[in-house]
Order: sequence, then C-alpha cells, then structure tokens
Amino acid sequence: MSAKAVRALESELGAAPPDGLERLTDAQLRALTEFLRAAKRRQSDALESAVEEALEIVPRLARGSVRKILFG
Repeated sequence: MSAKAVRALESELGAAPPDGLERLTDAQLRALTEFLRAAKRRQSDALESAVEEALEIVPRLARGSVRKILFG
C-alpha cells in the first residue's frame, strides 16, 4: 500500500482511513478513492438539482438574491 494512495483516500474522506484498509492493494485503494469521488459528485449534482427545483417557487427576479441569502 503506497503512501500516495493512502493520502488520496484521506483527502476524499477528509479524515484518516478506517483500520483494515491496509490489506487493500494500491489498485483497490485507487478504485475506492475514485468511487468516493464519483459518489460525492453525484451527491453534489443531486443537491444542486434539488436547490434549483426548490427555487422554482421563488419569482425569477428574486432567485439570485434568495440564493445569496441561503448560500452566502
């Protein structure tokens, strides 16, 4: 298990990987890291879609202001 693969996984997790992952190969760690990255992307896309859908009830001219208030 390479330090580079572990650092990439730590970066995606935002924390140290759980115990037991030292048994994984570098290829498995890279795959896990990519799965996490893809899951975060899907979650972010889904959240953005939900926000856009929710903002449809706000008048079009006020959406930018409402978005700024909600999300800074």
